[in-house]
Amino acid sequence: MLYVGFEPPLDCPLSNAQPASPEVALAQLSDGSSWAAVLHHGARSRQALDWMMRVRHHPASAGAVLLAMVDDAQGPLALQALRAGADVVLPAGAPLPLLQAQLARLRERVAPPALGWLHILPGHSLHAQARELRGPRGTQRLQPQLFRLLWVLCEHPGRVVDAASLRVALDIPARADAQALHTAVGKLRRVLREHALAGHLQTVHASGYRWVPEPVEPPARGDSNI
Repeated sequence: MLYVGFEPPLDCPLSNAQPASPEVALAQLSDGSSWAAVLHHGARSRQALDWMMRVRHHPASAGAVLLAMVDDAQGPLALQALRAGADVVLPAGAPLPLLQAQLARLRERVAPPALGWLHILPGHSLHAQARELRGPRGTQRLQPQLFRLLWVLCEHPGRVVDAASLRVALDIPARADAQALHTAVGKLRRVLREHALAGHLQTVHASGYRWVPEPVEPPARGDSNI
């Protein structure tokens, strides 16, 4: 999540928000490394309105979440912000719980929560409420991030999920190390190995990851790679 400060700048109450200039924020919303931006602008700041319209007109960032904080949430500037592309407008200095609640609601639109059961292979399933992987080798409760990663990959078997989409789904901060996603995938592979499922999680070079119903076995030693 990004905090984009316009004239006059204010401190962002969100501890997990990364300050970013308008150009850097647009780039990160476009490449998928961030899913949301919080911004504040005063009554004379046309720059913020123009920036929101740039975000909405950019094909790769059109679905990003924008939350605008204005000095008068009932005044004409609030309406202008909504017309420019803001999803929500709050008064500057809004209580932190209100800000967090609004972002949580908007996040569900970007990354819908896991619900119910998901059958991933014959005899194997995921249970959302319990965050469990269940199969012939037993039931295992997964860490929230690993469960979310496995769920997102298994929702559309065979489809490559790019790294940017997975970072958003896992709520990996933009400021986090670039290896954060790879670390999560490595941990998930270790869990899957205990259930003889590691071969179903494939890395697609320079594209992302996918879950496949039929794993591709590596060639036996000495076989040719024709």
